Amino acid sequence: MKDSNRNKKDWIGYLMNFVAVCLGIVITFAGQGLINRHAERNEVKSSLMLVKNELQDNLSYIEFADSVLAGYSAAAGFLIRYEGHYADAPQDSMAAYCNVPLTVVEITHSEEALELLKNSNLFTKIKDLDLSLEIIHTYGAIADEMKLVKFYNEHKNDYLEEAMTEDVKEVLSRDNITAEQLWSAITASREGKQFLRELSRLQMLHDSSDVKAIIAGTIASIDKYIQ
Repeated sequence: MKDSNRNKKDWIGYLMNFVAVCLGIVITFAGQGLINRHAERNEVKSSLMLVKNELQDNLSYIEFADSVLAGYSAAAGFLIRYEGHYADAPQDSMAAYCNVPLTVVEITHSEEALELLKNSNLFTKIKDLDLSLEIIHTYGAIADEMKLVKFYNEHKNDYLEEAMTEDVKEVLSRDNITAEQLWSAITASREGKQFLRELSRLQMLHDSSDVKAIIAGTIASIDKYIQ
């Protein structure tokens, strides 16, 4: 009878130990799973924060491009208005505008955070499919916008190159030339006149309001997701 009770206690002890070990394994795996999911969520949030910051940078690049194109148009409009009588132009405005059409500005944008998100496979970990699609659409809109800006910029530079006739280059080679002398030389040619007229149209042709609204909307969506 004592042996039977002892065997029964031994089996109960073994069973309890076995259950304890199994529970320990289950708890360990469950806990590790929770830790992994928490770490994954943090990685997704960190990547989305990088995307958000990059979108804000791209918004700034687009606003800079807007200011550059607007500056080209304003300067061209001023120089057209006083064409043939630059001596009568307000000297402070002439000083502000005379070099603007001649500047070559590089305008760019960034997609590094998007590529990082794609290459890390974290894109598939975003629970909100609409947000993933919105991010891709927004970067596509930014790329299209920058292609258009690049086209305008290259178009402007092509006309500028044509406006640099031999007579203009001769004037530029002189010492201490005035803005009046420079623009009188440039607008003396058909190419110079065409350069200013094309430049004056840039602001009228360009409208980035849609893409800026798309970027702002996506930034708001990211903020909502990571809260």
